[in-house]
Amino acid sequence: MRSGIPWGAALLGAALALSASTGVRADAPPPDGTLAGGGTYIVRPLAGAPVAAISLWYRASSSGFESTPVPGLGRLAATAVAASQPVTGTPLGTFVSRLGGRLSISAYPESVEISLLVPADRASPAIRALTRSFFAPVLTDAGLADARRAVSEEAAIRALSPESLISDQLYAALFTGGPAQVPPFPVPAAVGNVTIDRVRSYAERAFRPANAVLVLSGEVTTDLVASALTGREGAATGSESPQPEPTAVPSPITTRGSEAGFGFAWTGPPIADEAAATAFDFIAAYVFADGGPVARAAAAGGTELNGTFVTFHDPGVFIVTASGGDIAPARAAVTAALTAIRKPLAPAEFERARRIFVFGLLSHAQTADLVADNYGWYTVEGATAYTPGDAGAQGRYLRAVAALTPAFVAATAAKYLDRPGAVVTVASIQAPPPSAAPSPTGSPQP
Repeated sequence: MRSGIPWGAALLGAALALSASTGVRADAPPPDGTLAGGGTYIVRPLAGAPVAAISLWYRASSSGFESTPVPGLGRLAATAVAASQPVTGTPLGTFVSRLGGRLSISAYPESVEISLLVPADRASPAIRALTRSFFAPVLTDAGLADARRAVSEEAAIRALSPESLISDQLYAALFTGGPAQVPPFPVPAAVGNVTIDRVRSYAERAFRPANAVLVLSGEVTTDLVASALTGREGAATGSESPQPEPTAVPSPITTRGSEAGFGFAWTGPPIADEAAATAFDFIAAYVFADGGPVARAAAAGGTELNGTFVTFHDPGVFIVTASGGDIAPARAAVTAALTAIRKPLAPAEFERARRIFVFGLLSHAQTADLVADNYGWYTVEGATAYTPGDAGAQGRYLRAVAALTPAFVAATAAKYLDRPGAVVTVASIQAPPPSAAPSPTGSPQP
């Protein structure tokens, strides 16, 4: 999944409900297709509040295309385009605000997302404004200045999160190059050194129409796709294909921080291996379930613990981060649980866990912005139809869940977790420095 159940599966119940909807005009455009400028569109209506969620995704390395990466370049470029005065009209951020809507920008190692949430009756002008700004991006000095301030503030706030810092170090250890090695957030002190020409060059390559994925959800119809502009002439065709470069044997990292913590990470199955990717979603949900042994151990030590499988194009990443309090109980419990999951669960326990897993998928809140968000993620990573909940109960994700067996889950866990993984150990600045631990082969070392 994207980053655990709250990200990756919140749309499942909504998609099940959508699968039963009727009343689509026979001459209406199909729910999936190609934009006039060459990109992809996906329309998934969702009954409820009179809002439209409009999500524009680009598959592109968030750190740039040049040999010297720039952390957070994708976020900076998207924020600058949204803040800049276009050739005609007003800056996108101002326009959306006047509609009574909300604009947000997210960046991940392999993608950049620009999302709008607007009143349903303003969806058409919002789509026109969004595609006008990003299919023919304009950058101004004032827009870039505003973007520098905004992303610097975001990065400064994120730097206060021990979990984020551990996660960044795990990815850096797990990959020798490619987009996943570089954080998708900028270094605040370096933002001012990124020239407007470098930002413009990135925007013109990454934000070209043919590289776009436009997702609509909420009170929308496929007719709205016609509101998307064609984009600039002469833009390159095709889409980007950022290539991660995994490390064969990651080196352990020891460091100091505001509080003690640890992290483990392994490369996992690609999105194309849907059976194995689904197995890792199940593993993460089972091992880190609320009220389970790992969660109880973390709570006993006052430790904030997160474990998830992130579905990327290739490879996926299974990642665990923990910080605060006495981390020893959580570390021991995680190690024990990840050792145990390599052996098949008893049939009754497995079925109980699967029921809880499916219930968790179905029970999360369904909102239009989450639907658009999830379809965008799975599409840029290469598998629209694998989006949790797509096609309802007969969709690929739920069929993959139904096909899981105790033996397959155990074998998949062993296949990937027996490989060397990344280890980060953080000692509180008030404690002696930690000793270096060996890189985990098999179970991570507590």
